[in-house]
Amino acid sequence: MRASRLNLPPPPHAGLALQRYLKQQDDENASARELLTHIANSQVSTVYRTAFERWKESLKGAIWLEATTRTPLAIGLGNSSPLENGLALHHTYGTPYLPGSALKGLLRRVAERYGLTEQEKAVLLGEGPDPKRKNQGNAAYLVYWDGWLDPASSQPFQSDVITVHHREYYGKKGAVWPTDFDDPNPVAFLSVKPGVKFCIPITSPAENAQDWPYKAAEMLKWGLENLGLGGKTNAGYGYFTVKPPEKPKGELELGLELLEGYRKRIAGIKPANERGELDFFLRELADKPPALRKPTLEALKKHLQEWKVWKTSNPQHARIQELLDQ
Repeated sequence: MRASRLNLPPPPHAGLALQRYLKQQDDENASARELLTHIANSQVSTVYRTAFERWKESLKGAIWLEATTRTPLAIGLGNSSPLENGLALHHTYGTPYLPGSALKGLLRRVAERYGLTEQEKAVLLGEGPDPKRKNQGNAAYLVYWDGWLDPASSQPFQSDVITVHHREYYGKKGAVWPTDFDDPNPVAFLSVKPGVKFCIPITSPAENAQDWPYKAAEMLKWGLENLGLGGKTNAGYGYFTVKPPEKPKGELELGLELLEGYRKRIAGIKPANERGELDFFLRELADKPPALRKPTLEALKKHLQEWKVWKTSNPQHARIQELLDQ
């Protein structure tokens, strides 16, 4: 027996409430509006908060985007629902989520606008089989996971409405002409309200493609902010504000930072202190990675050349050149 017929109150699980607790389909949509209002006022469960932390813990190697809805979000409108419009809801927890397939589809649209080469697209999105080139195709080097709702956004839903002005025209697939005398038909549905945050992980199982997740994150940020995700984007739905992941600094950037710390000391090298200062720098830099020490060594060499004392016969100068050549 349907749970709604037992006269039980709907649960906070949005998917379960939608599927089992709609009392009846009436012309005024009163039951639907009552159910949607109940879901919109529901809070995210404690169980979901625990599951969210466990999920994040399982994706330690991922980079994370934080996407906050700037406008209402209607994603999964075509999903099965007792109402006319569906919504992408997590089956277990009943929370809204961003399907990884939708995120990858958005990235494909962005890739066309970025003018990426076919090889770059193959890394980001994979490529299908090509019988002419006897190419079996390959999967993408990246994995786009579903974006989960941040539990801090504890009340993510809102009761929304779309008004159809020509019900007969759309319902009978154009068999009846639309006229100005048609009555508007407001249809209630569920959407995600503005200000709701989602966490989106991207991982790369490939060892030599660690820069690519950051490239994908940059492109996905642009797509979410400018193209939108889900349905009704032309009506202003589906736009986000995105906080991208912070990219760790490379050795070259760290090397330039190291040089900035030494620049004043290098400028102060004079005939009277050259020997002692070069000993200091050679001790400091000898154990550092080549890319990290290179900017400082080049600055030392340039300073000595401008001072016109650079000689490879000098053991300290020869050591600087040796470290530069490594």
